[in-house]
Amino acid sequence: MVLKQAINRKKILMLLSCTVCIVIYSCHKDSKVIPADYYFKANKNNIGWGTVGSTATLPGDSLQLSGLWAGGGEHIFFKIKFKDTGSYPVTLNQAAFFTTDASGNQTSYYRVDTTRNNMITIKSYNTKTRIISGIFQLSVLKNSNDPNEYVPIDFSGGVFRVKLPD
Repeated sequence: MVLKQAINRKKILMLLSCTVCIVIYSCHKDSKVIPADYYFKANKNNIGWGTVGSTATLPGDSLQLSGLWAGGGEHIFFKIKFKDTGSYPVTLNQAAFFTTDASGNQTSYYRVDTTRNNMITIKSYNTKTRIISGIFQLSVLKNSNDPNEYVPIDFSGGVFRVKLPD
């Protein structure tokens, strides 16, 4: 009788161990990526800042990498002629930062500061998942009709991860 109870306990323990292993394995993050995994993050004038990232193809061979701040109203974008991994210098019309109101109307626009070193670097590109990740450095100036208004924004230590459109 004692032997039967010991064998039953071993079976129960083994079954329980297998169940725990299955549950743990099934909770493991697989290769599927959820939209929250796409982002742009940087220090905006030395304060942590981040957005939800996205991409779009443009006519020709260009690609737009963009982010919308989760708090709403702040947008960043880069336009590049994407070929593969590597560094892409960012010129006047290839990037910008702008703000919008609750209705989506643009309230301010910041253009690339051409006197600064602006760069986006594609560190990795997976052709199977179509996920691009990398780093960026961007300095922008507020477009204003007032020649005395000088409003710079520096995005330093920028990182991003986005998925290319299918």
